[in-house]
Amino acid sequence: MTVPAAHGSAPTAHGSAPATHPAPIPGRRLLGLARAELTMLLRNRMQLGTALALPVAIPFLYLPIARSGVGAAQLAGALGMMFVIALLFVVYYNLLCAYVARRQDLVLKRLRTGEASDATVLAASAVPALLIAAVMITVMSAIAIPLLDLPAPRHALLLVAGLVLGAVLMVPLALATANITRTVESAQVTSLPLMAIAIIGTGAAVPLTMMPDWFGRLVALIPSAPIVALVRMGWMGVDAEGAALGTGEIWAAAAGQIGILLVWLLLACAFVATRFRWEPRG
Repeated sequence: MTVPAAHGSAPTAHGSAPATHPAPIPGRRLLGLARAELTMLLRNRMQLGTALALPVAIPFLYLPIARSGVGAAQLAGALGMMFVIALLFVVYYNLLCAYVARRQDLVLKRLRTGEASDATVLAASAVPALLIAAVMITVMSAIAIPLLDLPAPRHALLLVAGLVLGAVLMVPLALATANITRTVESAQVTSLPLMAIAIIGTGAAVPLTMMPDWFGRLVALIPSAPIVALVRMGWMGVDAEGAALGTGEIWAAAAGQIGILLVWLLLACAFVATRFRWEPRG
């Protein structure tokens, strides 16, 4: 007598239901791909050495400035600039090279034919770089507080929000730049415009307070400017000119800065979702 198939499954020729296997959980797919990416990243001694040396070296670079009598607010802003530069190199540039290399080797195309979604494939490559950036910035902050005689962050939530949004934004920006990048070698050229604009936004080239008003308002819309502003407000509770802000003023100003980052993030993700090139460029 034929055994009825369980849960509506069609019986096989022998009358038994086919073996069923649970579908892989999306989070497990992401972790599995991210683990493979992390393994490859750790084999790159240059990137690993940079990730270990940079957070230790940067606070010492600011030590002469701190000893010259520069205020804590200016030091916090300067550290915000260095956090942005760390995100540019560790997240943006490394991911740009990784995405271009994976595309040229047809790795992205093969992964796309599997069970993982497009978003999972692209996000998995970004996980190791984001983790390394988080460790670097945490170590930099831990060293800078006693070394530069900085107080503990007054509004740590704002500080974390600015850095997390800034780090996540670097991922779609790297993907967008990969669209115009044919080879890993050419990434050194295609990444320069965005990196130069981001450095201008930090005020490292010209302080924002020294720019004409109309130009300063445009520069304030560059994604790196809100990151530095949120670091400064979160750490010291001051604006770009060093004036102390009340609790209400800080959260009102922070909402505007977070809004700028969210708009950039939405625009960048929309571009990647509709325009990203999965095939190697000719």
